[in-house]
Order: sequence, then C-alpha cells, then structure tokens
Amino acid sequence: MEQLIQLYREYAGEDAQSCTPLQGAGSNRKYYRLLGRAGKSVVGVVGTSRDENHAFCYLARHFCLCRLPVPKVLAASGDGLRYLQTDLGDLTLFQALEGGRMAHGRYNQHERELLRRTMALLPSIQIRGARGLDFTQCYPQEELDTTSVLFDLNYFKYCFLKATGLDFHELKLEASFQLLAKDIVALPGAAFMYRDFQARNVMLDAGGNPYFIDFQGGRRGPVQYDVASFLWQASANYPDPLRQELISVYLEHLKLYVEVNEQDFHRGLRICLLFRLLQVLGAYGFRGYFERKSHFLNSIPPAMCNMRQLLKDGGCPYPYLHEVLTRMVALPQFQPQEEKPQPRADGFRTAPSTPYTAHPQDGPATFSKYDGRGPLVVNVWSFSYRKGIPADPSGNGGGYVFDCRSTHNPGRYEPYKKLTGLDEPVIRFLEDDGEILTFLESVYRLADAHVLRYIQRGFTNLMFCFGCTGGQHRSVYSAQHLAEHVHGKFGVEVHVHHREQGIGQTLSPVRAMIFAAGLGTRLKPITDHMPKALVPVAGKPLLQHQLERLRAFGCRDVVVNVHHFADMIERWVADHPMDMGVRFSDERGGLLDTGGGIKHAAPLLASATDGFLIHNVDILSNVDLRQFVQAAAAHDATLLVSERDTQRYLLFDGDMRLVGWTNIATGQVRSPYPALDAARCRKLAFAGIHYMKPSLFAYFDEFPVKFSIIDFYLKVCDRVPVYGYVQPGLQILDVGKAGALEQAERFARML
Repeated sequence: MEQLIQLYREYAGEDAQSCTPLQGAGSNRKYYRLLGRAGKSVVGVVGTSRDENHAFCYLARHFCLCRLPVPKVLAASGDGLRYLQTDLGDLTLFQALEGGRMAHGRYNQHERELLRRTMALLPSIQIRGARGLDFTQCYPQEELDTTSVLFDLNYFKYCFLKATGLDFHELKLEASFQLLAKDIVALPGAAFMYRDFQARNVMLDAGGNPYFIDFQGGRRGPVQYDVASFLWQASANYPDPLRQELISVYLEHLKLYVEVNEQDFHRGLRICLLFRLLQVLGAYGFRGYFERKSHFLNSIPPAMCNMRQLLKDGGCPYPYLHEVLTRMVALPQFQPQEEKPQPRADGFRTAPSTPYTAHPQDGPATFSKYDGRGPLVVNVWSFSYRKGIPADPSGNGGGYVFDCRSTHNPGRYEPYKKLTGLDEPVIRFLEDDGEILTFLESVYRLADAHVLRYIQRGFTNLMFCFGCTGGQHRSVYSAQHLAEHVHGKFGVEVHVHHREQGIGQTLSPVRAMIFAAGLGTRLKPITDHMPKALVPVAGKPLLQHQLERLRAFGCRDVVVNVHHFADMIERWVADHPMDMGVRFSDERGGLLDTGGGIKHAAPLLASATDGFLIHNVDILSNVDLRQFVQAAAAHDATLLVSERDTQRYLLFDGDMRLVGWTNIATGQVRSPYPALDAARCRKLAFAGIHYMKPSLFAYFDEFPVKFSIIDFYLKVCDRVPVYGYVQPGLQILDVGKAGALEQAERFARML
C-alpha cells in the first residue's frame, strides 16, 4: 500500500488524506480509494500480474481516445504492478438491479431502462473500440482461438465436472469439445470481445449512465459472446421476455456499425451461450469448490437453471456433450428448489390457472366462477341514441359503448340520406374524410386488449355498441368494421346487429389443428434432441411458420397435439405468445396416428360446428387458406390434393369426390366400391392439409384408439361425401426429411 500511496503523491503532488480498501470480486487485484485535500478521489489498483495491468492500461487509454465510457488511467508505476484511475463511484449496475434480482426477475421500468442503456452501449466498445486497437497488447492472448476455447472447456471439465463425481468418457467428451471449439472460432470475430461482460463490471454515474470496467481480459472475438455473458449472468435472473427485448436493443445499435444477418447472429449466440455457461461453471467450480468463495458457490444453482433451460431448448447440438450435461443437471445436488407460494390465509378458493403473471410469493389468485366457461362470442351493435343503448342479454355487462357523433356525419348530405354505413358511397365518404378512421384506431386498441384477455380467461360474452344520431351511417360503419377486425384478428364468433336497420350477421370462428406429435424419425439426428415442430427453417421453428400462417388467415384458436418432447413444445408456445389461443391435445401416453389424434382431440374441436382446418406441422405451401376453407365449407370433409409424381395416390371421380386409393408401383387399390375402375379415376396426391366438420366424429366409434385419417376417409367415403380440392399453381414441400431442410430454407423465404 505504501508504494501505491507514493504513486499518488507523485501524481497529485500531495499526500493522500485517506486510503480506504474497496471490496474486490473474483480476481486477486486489490482496490483502494485515495482521497486528496480538495475532496477529490481516485481509485488505486494493486495487481499481481504486470501483463494484466499493462493490458488494462493500454485498453483504457485506447478506449478513452475512442471516447468510450471507461475509467481514465491517471498514472502507473514503473514496475507495472500499480496504477491510478478515475473514481467512478460505488454504484455498480449489479447493485442498482438488486431490487429486481431479489424479486426473482421482476425488474421495474427504471431497472429495465438501465439494462437497455447498457446493451445499447455494448456495440460501441465492441466495434468502435476495435478500430485501431493493437490486439497484441491484450492479455493473456490477442484473440479467442481454439487453444483458449479448449482451455476454458477443460477448465470446466477439471474444476467443475470432475468435482461432481459424474462418470464420463474422456475421449468422447474431448471430441465434443473439439467440435464446439471449431464452431466457436468459425464465428466472425473482428470485434473486441469483453469476455467478462456482466452487471458487476458496469459502473453507473449519478445520471444512471453506464461506464465499463474490468475489461483487461478482452481480446478479438465474436460479438455474441458478450451478449450471452451479460444476459445469462447466473445470479441476474433475467426473465426470457426481457432477454429478448435487450437482444433487440443490442441488435438495433449494432446495426449502426455493421451489417447484421439476424439468423446468423442468433445461431452464433446459441453456440456462445453454451460455451459461456461451461466457462462460468468452470470458474464457479474453482473459485467456489476450491477457493471456497461464497459468491461463486451461490452462483452455481442459477447457472444450473440456465444450463437446464438451454438443454431443453435444444441449445447443445453435440450428442455426447448433451448426454453428459443432461446427466449433470439431473444430479441430486443440482435439483432446483421450487419456491413454495404463500398459502392464502383468507379462506378463499383459488384458481387452478390464470393468464396473469404473478410471483409465487404473492400466492395463488382467487377462483372466479366465470373463468373457463367456453369459447368467446362477441356481439357488436349499431344503434340510434334516440332509441336507447342496446341491452346486454348475457348478464355479463362487459364491453364498451362508443359515441360516433363526434365524427363527420354523411347523413347531413342529400346523396347519403337513404343509404347506410354498409353502402359503398357512404364508406367512401367516411374514409375520404378520415375522422372515422382515427376514431376506430383507438377503438381497435381497446378492443384488442379486451378480447385477448377474455379469450385467455375463457369468458363467453363481450359486447361493443356504436351509437350515432340515427343508427344509420357512422355507427353502422364502425360496428361492421370492428366486427370484421375482431373476427379477422382473433377468429372468434362475432354477431353483428344493426338494430335500426334490421340487419344481422354472424361471422363464424376459424379453428385449426396442427399435427406435431410425431417422432420426426426421418429428421434424425436432429430430432434426437428436439421435436420436429421446433426444427428451425429460415430462422423460425416449423411450428412458428404454421402458427403465423394460420394467424394471418384469421385463425385464433389452434389445437396442437404433442408427444415427442411435448414439454419443449409447450414451453416454446408459452414463451412466444402470438395473439391466438393455443391448446394442447396430450398424446404423451402413446402416439395415436393422424386419425386417432383427431379423435383424441375431438372434445377440443367439437364446438367448431362449421368445421376446422387440419395442417401437418412439416408441410410448407403457398395454398390460399381462405379460398380453400371457403370451398371446403360446403362439404363434411375436403382434402387439399395436387398433381405430383409419387407412388401412392387418392382416387377421385369426375365430381372430385373421393372413391379410393392406389399404389401404382404395386397395383394395389383400396376402395369401398368393389367394382371401382382405378384407371377411370383422377389420381391426385394428398398434401397434408384438410378440412373436417365435427359431424364426422360420429364415425370415429368404428375405429380403434390409433388409426390413420386416410384409412378413415377411405372407409367412410361411400357414406359421407369427402372431396378433393386442387389449387392452380400450388407449390408444396414436405420438410419431414433431413435432405429437404436446405430446400425448405429457400422455399420458406420465397413464401
């Protein structure tokens, strides 16, 4: 310490009034605050490594020249073991986030803003900081190369994995490490990689502006590593939606410096996250198990939670490493301790489920007798204020009454007096004027939030009323457009009542089922660690492609059957809300095939009296779903078929009614019509998309628990009309084979 005080004396020209030790973290460096006569303080650092100190001083000076928010090096000793830097205060970002961290990830808006500021600044030190930087000055090496990656992976193996007592095959694990190292160093790496970017290494000034510290271990490397390091810091407990928001902030500011392919970025982020988690577990093992530092021991359980989630999300593509890590997180000492909710002391009955996000410590929500009553029906009315507001016969009383009389009234002009808001001249008048459009924009925002929550809670009735002077022009236009908006966005049943005009209309709900339970055998080895539904194509899982397509079509109620990695699918859906209701038909007890899957899901689909769409999760196509469903509405079942080369075809008569099936390679024919001449039939291939009405459920009793839907159609097609539908120009791709994935990437982007 005396030598540090002497360095301060040489720098300041005076003796320090005090020299107070500051708390350190994981390194062997010691920090002191030295106070001068004028009350101005500096921070003194005493290190044990000249090279490490030199790296910090060089980097700090370079970053200051780049006008980056880092401490300024004021003086350094000749032996390189001590230096002085500007005092940034005592508040770290980690300390500022304590409230949200202690609340188990419930970060308030101020804390979120601090995180956003930090992530917005990260690209500046990575990209601007790398410009003109002499990476040979970095410590202990200039770049993230294979040797340093393998060093960290072996750090994990020897300091953590072996300490757990888990048995593993050294050579197989080493082979996985080699593959991971190869993938890491293959990532673009021209940026400055902070390497230990976390909330403890960010200081905040009085205005909450971030300053970066402890970057002496940085080197040239991929930008994704720092993102993984920060957002998956073990003890931070950032919820996944917040992580995704911060990644978006980061990418927005990264794009100010370089072009970014987001798909490549996220692919690299997943690899860096795996590497970072292994690296920090090695550090926690050494600092915790061997040096017995409590902070690192306490960080192991949350790090294990991060690793457990990464494995569930398919983030480890190396089979043997995946096996070892799966066994590691399953060890008794690493099992998560579930936080028990506080029991209710008021005696109220509690709800079995809720769409609201509440902390376990808050306890369960009270039970509502109105929850889970059934599908939502929305009633939309237009009326005249002269004749009063429409009554709500449901007894619910939920909804809104909107007064349209502030908008321009076409009824005051002669050409429109005998027309209504459904007539083209009135529509043109209102939309050219524009006031009604601004009015409805606000209405849509209110309605969207209300309808979504009612769907989530299973409420059955919601009412919207639009009034104007005569209930003829503005109210009719507004009611009709809100009804079509709600139906198109949420797919619920909507009843439109234009009371004063005596006009009524029902917009039926659109429902669908996605087959996602299969084992994905043809996609092995990919499906050894994830369900086929989550196999990525063009940067998105197959399931997301189908849900987005259905949502764009107007479907807001989807049933997904699950079996293989069912938990992973359910969690993905929970983490990716899409403004649509997704329910699951659970086939964990055993696969039921396509027909058995529909039979098992029948209770979830029975209310779709107008029919429901059925879509294989691994089928990509350009089919016009709206036209297909409109054509299918006239029949009990309709199959999308196409003219393509295959061995197995469905057989249709001249009216496109299904009459049989054939295998042209073997000559086999199946049909309920014994005298069927296959040569006279039209041969078309099934496309994996069909439409069915619940009236067919009555025939399911003739079939076992497990059966094919094609077998079902072939058996009943002589009693129930089953039709084929051909769309001109149909393009379709079965992504069920590994060889088709590359083609699917191009096909999906084309769509």
